[in-house]
Amino acid sequence: MALRSKDLHQNLHHLHGMLTTHEAAKALDLSYWHFMHLVESGRIPGTRIVDRWLFSPEDLAYYKRTKYGALEDLARTALNHSDIDLTEKQATICRYLLDNQRPSEIARKLQQSRQAVHSQIALIREKVTRTLTPPERTTDTLVPVPPQQ
Repeated sequence: MALRSKDLHQNLHHLHGMLTTHEAAKALDLSYWHFMHLVESGRIPGTRIVDRWLFSPEDLAYYKRTKYGALEDLARTALNHSDIDLTEKQATICRYLLDNQRPSEIARKLQQSRQAVHSQIALIREKVTRTLTPPERTTDTLVPVPPQQ
């Protein structure tokens, strides 16, 4: 079916602002090949036009939020509770996470390995869990033991 120029303009109008494959991969700080693997596996939605893929910034932001939203929530909780004793490095990592930085980006900025950043995130998670989870009671405190006769 052939589209008249007016119809074509209306149908293509929603493509304004869309990103190419390379632009989208760069926006998510992923290699082209890893990004395409995520697209082809259906984890990142896109629009295929003939032999090209186009991606909306909103879909990319949604993917990033679903992928890293839990880390942002963890960072927000850690920074908002003064009784969680964060080191300066951990607080810096939390601020970067709230600024939508991925752990690999944070590692580059701090000149640390990704493993070191992930280790710090694990420590932050542990501190948050330990501080905000009420201490478990043992069965000794819940049920008195009858004296032996």
